[in-house]
Amino acid sequence: MRPGQEQILREVHSLTRTGGALLIEAATGSGKTVATLAPLLEHAERADHKVLYLVRTHAQEEQVLTEVRAIAHRAHAPLLAIGLAGRGRRCFLLQSTAEFPGATAEESGKLCADRKRATQSSLDAGAMLRPPGELPADGTFDLADLDGCAYYARVLQADLEALTERFAEKAPSPTEFEEYCRGEDLCPYELAKKLAPRARLVTAPYAFFFHPQVRQSLFQWIGVGPDRIDLVLDEAHNLPEYLRELSSVELTRDSVRRARSELAERGDFAFPEGMHATELLDRAGTALDELVRDFAQEEDGVLPPNALEDALLAGLGGTSHRLDTYLGSLVAWGESLREERRKARQLPRSAVHSVALTLLSWPRLEPPQYVKVVTREPRPALEAYSVDARGPAEPIGECHLSVHMSGTLRPLEGYRLGLGLPESSRSLTIPSPFPPEHRRLVFDPGISTRFEELRADAEAIPRLARRVQEVLEKLPVRTAVFFPSFALMEQVLAAGLKATLPPGTVIESRSASMADLWRAIEGFRHGPEDGVLLGVTGGRISEGVDFPEDQLEAVVLVGLPFPKPTARREALRTYLDLTTGHGWEYCVLGPTQQSMLQALGRLIRTENDRGIGVLLDHRAAQFASVLPGLEPIGDLGAVVRELFGRPPRGELGGDPAVERTFAGSSPAAGAPNG
Repeated sequence: MRPGQEQILREVHSLTRTGGALLIEAATGSGKTVATLAPLLEHAERADHKVLYLVRTHAQEEQVLTEVRAIAHRAHAPLLAIGLAGRGRRCFLLQSTAEFPGATAEESGKLCADRKRATQSSLDAGAMLRPPGELPADGTFDLADLDGCAYYARVLQADLEALTERFAEKAPSPTEFEEYCRGEDLCPYELAKKLAPRARLVTAPYAFFFHPQVRQSLFQWIGVGPDRIDLVLDEAHNLPEYLRELSSVELTRDSVRRARSELAERGDFAFPEGMHATELLDRAGTALDELVRDFAQEEDGVLPPNALEDALLAGLGGTSHRLDTYLGSLVAWGESLREERRKARQLPRSAVHSVALTLLSWPRLEPPQYVKVVTREPRPALEAYSVDARGPAEPIGECHLSVHMSGTLRPLEGYRLGLGLPESSRSLTIPSPFPPEHRRLVFDPGISTRFEELRADAEAIPRLARRVQEVLEKLPVRTAVFFPSFALMEQVLAAGLKATLPPGTVIESRSASMADLWRAIEGFRHGPEDGVLLGVTGGRISEGVDFPEDQLEAVVLVGLPFPKPTARREALRTYLDLTTGHGWEYCVLGPTQQSMLQALGRLIRTENDRGIGVLLDHRAAQFASVLPGLEPIGDLGAVVRELFGRPPRGELGGDPAVERTFAGSSPAAGAPNG
């Protein structure tokens, strides 16, 4: 065992007897996942509990099930572990239909339910269902042309006992599970639900547990109530903000425009007092535009109390009761349209329904849980932002136990208070088990990426691009370069960095599918030993993806990932000041530390790993207490020689030809697809 693992084993084992919550901060690569899973699986087998392992990203789910496979192999015992995922990833039928892209979980769920009923009727009548043939030229089918679902029919006819035995022996990753289902024409979404009651461990995204309606379905699928669930929350430092986002409500200008168009196309109607429905939506759009103009300072701003309600009533006349009556009529109209579209085998969607429900709920979203903000960027919108994560976190306490894990959970007390976990919650901090001399951390005292300075100086971005290039020339190892945002990464690339990147460079795209991103990561891992990967701190690559041994040996942070100073962030800071007295620490300092440590944590995964972290911002000196050994950059080439026993990249020679792999985006002109 690595140092610290025995402590984790003992604490988790004790927790299985008493229940409650355990907060574990253990350095990346310390082995906290396996040290947590081993006693939990033992307890779940003995007590007939289920281990429910919640993840934020697909990459984390892959890692968890890899660990479970290793545990089962060591124990010489079959272990069924099933990963759940949404229809957007797993419904083969809907993925091939014209209207599916962009469907919500509720909309795709209704379509799926109808197809399942049709499937059962067809089977009862003795019909044979076959998967759709070759896709037409436009790449999609019209759902109205498809009766039932052959993939679901195959699940109903499957030998679940044989599949249980197969998957318990092989313990497939989610990707392997989906590939098997594709080859056998089985619906992976429905098959996973059928197998979940037989599984000892189930992985799922956060939404499966924290979305109220989905959670009730989850308990039915896995066959136990919360009192028999041993809950694990991976990368738990993400959870408070996830829960705040889950509870927030947004009204965009585009959604109001779509609702107005929907009414006009389908047939406008008048309310009893004579006003037409389109007039109400016109007034809502005008009110939103006026609030954006008056209260969005630059990108956003805080709304005064009742600003939207007053703006609507001023334009409409009448009372709030009359307004609610109008909105109720719009909700009913939208629900009728959704049902009409559903019967026609179309996506059961109505923009009118969505906008009217948001406007109806708006007055009830009040302080202290909510703050009303208006945003200009990235799109004109109003938002009731939830600053309190304690309500959405309450289901955690219903479980037998919960283990909250992260390499960067500090400050632990802030995390506990933010989720409303009991004072009796235990906490455990495990330092890195690896030799400190295997990791060097340096920062550049001559670089600033402060937003105001980058905006004020036209040469700041080109200068930063040249500095990144200079640093890369000194690093003869696989290197990840993480920016605090996609916007800054794109600016630096356009300012000259892109043309200097070595062959095979992988660039993370915000629009990349997880499958494309995973393929790109695998290409980087096993590509040239001096390959380069570009991404963002807090993104899918910088958190939760393992790069053991020489798969990654250098991380460059281009700037520090301070949270953007938005109205939402300031409102959250004020709320945390009032409730905990530590608004700056919990709202700004903590998240910045977490993102930095997560990105740098990709470096050292085993006792033999070596790595260097380069922080391009003079403000890094402020974080010396959480970055042991941090020093000014000095002679980077000399540090590289000392650490790796190799000369800098710039002294190795080589062809600087531009050949890049873009994770989910189009390659540069003239560059081959990776």
